[in-house]
Amino acid sequence: MIHNETYQDIQILQGHNFENIVTFDSTHIMSATMSYVAIIVKDKSRSTFTGPKKTTGTLGTRGGSDAWQSNDSITAIHCDIVADRSENTVNIKLPAEATQHFTDSFEGYWELLEKDTSTDPDTYVRQIQGDVVISNAATSLTDTFTTSVA
Repeated sequence: MIHNETYQDIQILQGHNFENIVTFDSTHIMSATMSYVAIIVKDKSRSTFTGPKKTTGTLGTRGGSDAWQSNDSITAIHCDIVADRSENTVNIKLPAEATQHFTDSFEGYWELLEKDTSTDPDTYVRQIQGDVVISNAATSLTDTFTTSVA
């Protein structure tokens, strides 16, 4: 269960779907006016780095027509977010099409912020944060895969 200002390190595998489900404790109220953002950065100064950038689709929202590409001047990666009030969870995702564009040596930070638009729209709560490390992949999404499995 998540309490305010919780710390969690995450590991992302290159070329693999990433998913992190944040479950809040029963004292946390997720109203219909809550909104969320989860980002990955290299450092607090938002220095540029090479990583995935969504070229179609809405930042923070997963869509069927999303396209990702490598970009050498990224300052923040907006993860796809699915919040579920009935489960009191926030699901943070990056598809393999995005994670394949992280460099082998990438290390950075991530956080999940929440705001309630019905109150002060400039008040944010950092719900969870931590370090990010990328585990290198030996394969690529463009490698030749078997045609069938017996």
